[in-house]
Amino acid sequence: MFKRLKIQAEDELRFSPKVRALLASRIFLKTPDVVTASSDEAARVIHTLCQAARLATDDSMMKKAEARIRRQLPKIEPARIRWAEFLADFGGNRIQKGIVLKPYVSERERGIVFISFDNQMARLAKSTDLEAFTRRYTLVLAPQWCPPHTITSWLFPLIYPDEIICLISNTRDLIYFPRISEKYVMVPLYASSWVDPREYRPVPVEQKNIDIYMLANFAKYKRHHALFAALRDLPREYRVVLHGQRESGRTRETLIAEADAFGVRDRFEVHENVTNEALHDAMVHAKVSLILSRREGSCVAVVESMFANTPVGVYADAEIGSRAFVNEHTGRLLQHQNLAAQLKEFVESSAKYEPRKWVMENGVGCLASSEMLNEALKRHALERGAQWTRDIAPLRWHPNPEFFDPEDVQKVRSAYEDIERNYGITLG
Repeated sequence: MFKRLKIQAEDELRFSPKVRALLASRIFLKTPDVVTASSDEAARVIHTLCQAARLATDDSMMKKAEARIRRQLPKIEPARIRWAEFLADFGGNRIQKGIVLKPYVSERERGIVFISFDNQMARLAKSTDLEAFTRRYTLVLAPQWCPPHTITSWLFPLIYPDEIICLISNTRDLIYFPRISEKYVMVPLYASSWVDPREYRPVPVEQKNIDIYMLANFAKYKRHHALFAALRDLPREYRVVLHGQRESGRTRETLIAEADAFGVRDRFEVHENVTNEALHDAMVHAKVSLILSRREGSCVAVVESMFANTPVGVYADAEIGSRAFVNEHTGRLLQHQNLAAQLKEFVESSAKYEPRKWVMENGVGCLASSEMLNEALKRHALERGAQWTRDIAPLRWHPNPEFFDPEDVQKVRSAYEDIERNYGITLG
């Protein structure tokens, strides 16, 4: 009983608007309001103020934090930025979440490089001559979280000598990023915009043998405990399957221990680090899937579920970018109270939804998104007097950026060699 109450209390405190506002205000008030004496100190202040901005529950506090960050920027010396102090898994010159979408063509037609996530951006900043890089390539960045206030999102445009084509994790990014830097040129595509429909082969409704499926890493923000609490009041015969991977020191055993605190240890299956084949098989055989986060980035699993023709449930107030795709055809917007009753109704009515049909017809997948990105890049180039004679290769996410057509690898191989030879970084 005590452990269950502790888990729930910690969760309420973590997401309480009052607590978040209080913490944001406290961080803000304790952080210096003057330009500091050194580049290192300025970077640390920016890093701290970004925490306040992410915790802020109103735009007023966020803008105050942004104003203080701007007062620190003039002290930043690009060569002195200690990225490893602020970013986990920073080392190395390999950018795993990177891909060349178009090779360099000529002085008037640059190539296109796509990179995602903060630590990957920092690796690019650390590893190469950015002035030389921008003469041959236009950069497309995919953010990781919303709000995007991180030391990387602030410092990278400060040191990057060109405009940056920037995607979004949430529609609010269309407001946030231009406030951070005028160099960000926004394109309203999510990380979840690159799901490949070919990965999922839906099965008939009568073959769906999983009642509730949840694909989520094991971090606290994924809130598995909300499902465990609901399981206490759901039919015992429901088959519930959880797939994920360890995160922030939390493992499969962590989830089992939490479930035990709610008295539902024997009411679900949990599998860690499953193959893509097993993941896709479970997703297409599920009647419904769930994402119970209250705040994160785009959340690709939401759209993956839709392409598997499995309706997905998310909270109506969830700060998740892909919530934009949840509607009467694709899933259900859940309330926090009486979750068990809502899930029971959702499972029992799951056959009425047609999520795959809706996302296919409304241009949510990777091919339609690639066309949209191509048009945005083409327009950006032509408006600046450049040429555009060659389109980008279609992109998909799996779970790193890849070519939709494997044969496109050969068409851009020389660009990969050029980037590694001349700029010291390895993509992919």
